[in-house]
Amino acid sequence: MRSVLLTLFVCVAALPAVAREPIPDKVVVLTFDDSVKSHFTVVREILQKYKFGATFFITEGFDFPTNKTDYMTWEQIAQLHQDGFEIGNHTRDHMSLADDTSNKLEKLVEQIEAINTKCVEYGIPRTTTFAYPANGLDLAALPVLKKLGMRFARRGGSPEYPYNHGQGFAYEPGLDHPLLIPSAGDARPDWTLDDFKKAVQQAQYGRIAVLQFHGAPDTAHSWVNTPADRFQIYMNYLAENDYTVIALRDIERYVDPRVTPNNPKFVIEDRQRLLKSGRSTDNFRMPRGEADLEAWLKNMVWHHRFTVAEIRSATGLPAADIKSALERFAIREETKPNRPKNAVLLTLPYPGGRHPRISFLDGAVRPQRDTKLSVFVPWNERDYVVLDIPEAIRRNEEQKYGLLYLAHSHIDTMWTKQQLPLEPVEWKRRNDGSLAMERHLPNDVVFGTRVVPTQDALHMEMWLNNGSHEKLSNLRVQNCIMLKGAPDFAASDKENNVTSGPYIARCSSEGNRWIITAWTPCNGTWFNPPCPCMHSDGEFPDCGPGESQRLKGWFSFYEGTDIQAELKRIDATGWQYNTGS
Repeated sequence: MRSVLLTLFVCVAALPAVAREPIPDKVVVLTFDDSVKSHFTVVREILQKYKFGATFFITEGFDFPTNKTDYMTWEQIAQLHQDGFEIGNHTRDHMSLADDTSNKLEKLVEQIEAINTKCVEYGIPRTTTFAYPANGLDLAALPVLKKLGMRFARRGGSPEYPYNHGQGFAYEPGLDHPLLIPSAGDARPDWTLDDFKKAVQQAQYGRIAVLQFHGAPDTAHSWVNTPADRFQIYMNYLAENDYTVIALRDIERYVDPRVTPNNPKFVIEDRQRLLKSGRSTDNFRMPRGEADLEAWLKNMVWHHRFTVAEIRSATGLPAADIKSALERFAIREETKPNRPKNAVLLTLPYPGGRHPRISFLDGAVRPQRDTKLSVFVPWNERDYVVLDIPEAIRRNEEQKYGLLYLAHSHIDTMWTKQQLPLEPVEWKRRNDGSLAMERHLPNDVVFGTRVVPTQDALHMEMWLNNGSHEKLSNLRVQNCIMLKGAPDFAASDKENNVTSGPYIARCSSEGNRWIITAWTPCNGTWFNPPCPCMHSDGEFPDCGPGESQRLKGWFSFYEGTDIQAELKRIDATGWQYNTGS
């Protein structure tokens, strides 16, 4: 079954590491569909008053060519561009992709290019954003849109929510395809300020609320009309509550449009499951008291250099409470204590709140921090890698039962199939400086990991105690080292890897530094470019009821060019036979 997961992992195009700004809370994108006259006569003035950005999606559909009472002229559209607003594409004839017409995708090209031609004629750049007419979707259109230069495309709130009431989810970069960005709200005539708040207040924890409006008012389409006075109230709410209001193109400040999910439908289906079960999409953990809060804030600010928005994503705390706690505990960059030169490798529990992958985030939805550790490089205080040990534990008859354990949501485990949620666990630091985590599964199987940091390596041990009544076999363990936090190692090429037996070593872009890991008994080593991450995957021997099995692991950094000699040196230390304690 390992080969099945590996196939899923490598089918995403490799990407370079591109740093983007962390997404702050309260980022809202305003979009307006259908070239409605009030976009120019009403909306424009209100947006200019508040200095808000917005995208106007232009179509010549309906009776646009002849009805200049309800629709803008191209001169007015050009003025919106000159005012600094974005002009997006909504197809010439408002062509829905939900229609089962022949050569639909060829027609889509013609429809989009017709608007682009008109834009150029009126001094407007070719469009790079798209809105699906009538919110009709066809995933086959994604490569067509990309080829036409579309960087972002907005859909409606369906299929997660029914169309009728204009509800939706905020955009989750990395999970939502950038050409399938959901509307957090699609304004309707019966909307109240509370409906509007419900939509925009989703703009937190790394999510962006993209709003869909038609006319304000919309004199041609009453079912999507927003009264002008109510639109003014909505915009005033955004201004008074310090929202950042931008055009769709402007999210590229935070989002790399080249980063796409492997399965565009996964997050949609995941949300549908969550709605059905009544569970939240949030993935934070509230600190347990003052001491826990202080420890996590030191971890996040001093070492991981989190922004307040990222701390919110990890803790769920309001920004004001975070700022107050940072002041109360005197936690800021200049109060960070110096580490002694002979210190062991800095190894800390990974706090969550910042996804440890660059791409293929739909392969790790809502990652759990329970099994993750950050190990900081010895040559600077900034860069780190994230060890997920274990990321997954496989088992016999996996297709029937599911995985024994998985550190995120991607495929079924034994427990998700039975709708048995696992309680969160945390790493504990022992008196000898080692870190340990242990998890008890509902079938009385217990597994855990112990990590002993030294000056030049981590000595690791993983155990599994079978308290169940069945024999467990094929216990393959995926041990993942994610490289996003160490940019010198985070390119997506495979050429910088060396494998030898249980070892996988990753070379820096400069060619003189290495990350090395190994587990034994070893099931295999491999590299996943999209994440990017490196694996030395262990395999527990078969484990009968009442039995226990163990794996040994190694992790280290190396500065030099003779990697084969370094691997021989490591092997000679005998790490396979002790934990370094």
